[in-house]
Amino acid sequence: MGLARSVDATLVLLRREVLKWVNRRPVLVISLATPIFWIALFGKSFNLASLIDSTISSTALGPAAEAAKQAILEAVKRLFGTDDYFTYVATGMLAVFALFQSMFGAVGVVFDKRIGYMTRLLVAPIPRASIFAAKVLGSLVRITVLAAVLLAVAAALGLKLKPGITPIDLLVSWLVLMLLSAGLSSLFTGLAFNIENQEVLFALANLINLPLMFSSSALFPREQMPEWLKVIAGVNPISHAADLIRYFLIGKPLDDPLASTIYLAVLSLVLTAAGYTLALRGMKEA
Repeated sequence: MGLARSVDATLVLLRREVLKWVNRRPVLVISLATPIFWIALFGKSFNLASLIDSTISSTALGPAAEAAKQAILEAVKRLFGTDDYFTYVATGMLAVFALFQSMFGAVGVVFDKRIGYMTRLLVAPIPRASIFAAKVLGSLVRITVLAAVLLAVAAALGLKLKPGITPIDLLVSWLVLMLLSAGLSSLFTGLAFNIENQEVLFALANLINLPLMFSSSALFPREQMPEWLKVIAGVNPISHAADLIRYFLIGKPLDDPLASTIYLAVLSLVLTAAGYTLALRGMKEA
């Protein structure tokens, strides 16, 4: 009976989270536009294949130039595991996108506290776990929808999925993204329950998000990093998620997909537990 009550409360609160997001059109448009700009502007502007084409054609002609071009393209393929950088960065940005959306989802907690809505929830006969779960699940719904849009836009812009890709590959990639998002959303949500204004949350999130993004393999291969950065990237969840997504979507080789999946799952459980603990403490003090 208690479990059914908790599930019902979670679903009701989750519906509010989703409707609130959908009905705020400016927020919805910005949520969609931001990752698209990242993919379209950053991914396409740093297009090594086009750079090589223009350089070779403008400086030399003939078999020697063509051989040099092919050698460079082969080097690019060995470096990134794909024919072009756009495919590499577009798949990596799915993990980065989940990171930033997890933080943005937690902002709603601070806003609810400031307008008094959270106080009404806390005095209502609603399990505290349902309040926390609805916030996290709301973030997962948003990330799922926006990641699908982002993947469709990237495909239209030239993302090259692996030959013979199946629905199972897409499903497993989504599960990887959800593992990452669940842990990060739980952590940021737990922090938000203990913070009184958005400015502090944004400052704290940037302190976490930017180092995680730039010390991961989302934008550049781990193999080409300095040794000290390789160590950090090796324990960075963004790296594991990005590498797994590339493995399933574009066929980029990965030494041990199972080990990366287990690592991501365990870390997600730890972060979820930590976030829930923080949230309970914040609810008691509210």
